[in-house]
Amino acid sequence: MIYGLCYISKKSADLKKDDVQNIVLNSQKNNALNEITGVLIAYKSHFLQYIEGDSVEIYALYNKIKEDKRHLAVQLLQYSPIESRLFSGWSMAFKQLSKSTKVDLPKSEAECINGIEQVVSHKAFWKGIETIEVMSNLMKG
Repeated sequence: MIYGLCYISKKSADLKKDDVQNIVLNSQKNNALNEITGVLIAYKSHFLQYIEGDSVEIYALYNKIKEDKRHLAVQLLQYSPIESRLFSGWSMAFKQLSKSTKVDLPKSEAECINGIEQVVSHKAFWKGIETIEVMSNLMKG
């Protein structure tokens, strides 16, 4: 059975653009080997990540992420069985959401930003899950 796992974390203060690119490239390689798919969303000082695959594999990966010094204050939002993958074509998709005003963004990106802001400020658990679903549609489009 396929599981989905979603978490939010704060980026370490010394994290650079190259570090984020390395996270994505290494994740793409390692996830492909373990049949893990998903997306990493970067916005301001946070990451929102969703991974899907074998329940043991993705929980082991989550535990590894919690120990990674590039991620701070890691909070689990979801870990549950899913009917089908949202990111089947992506070993690790990546989206850097713009810091532009939401008015200037496509509606789906603005929805993602609103979702992440609500998760961060209000610990709005389900908003994080909704944000992943919106991102899934955005990546397909």
